[in-house]
Amino acid sequence: MEPRHDSVPTSAPSERAVFPPAPRPRAPEHELRDRAKAAKLRHKAARARVKANRLQDRSRYLFQKATTMERRADELDGIVRTPVPESINP
Repeated sequence: MEPRHDSVPTSAPSERAVFPPAPRPRAPEHELRDRAKAAKLRHKAARARVKANRLQDRSRYLFQKATTMERRADELDGIVRTPVPESINP
């Protein structure tokens, strides 16, 4: 038998990675449109974030208000309850 060299490939030539062609540069007016769209999306995201924060604050306030009302009702009825831990949402 003939000695084989493991470092030499015996079959198919080495495969190269094939990348798609690079996109053509866009015209300046398209770039401005893209930037305007990005700014619009950022503004919408910021508004949604503000609304979500406000709703969280409102939810927290209403939860505390409901807890206080239940506690007052229990005091009026003479019911003693063990304290319930806060909700899962901080």
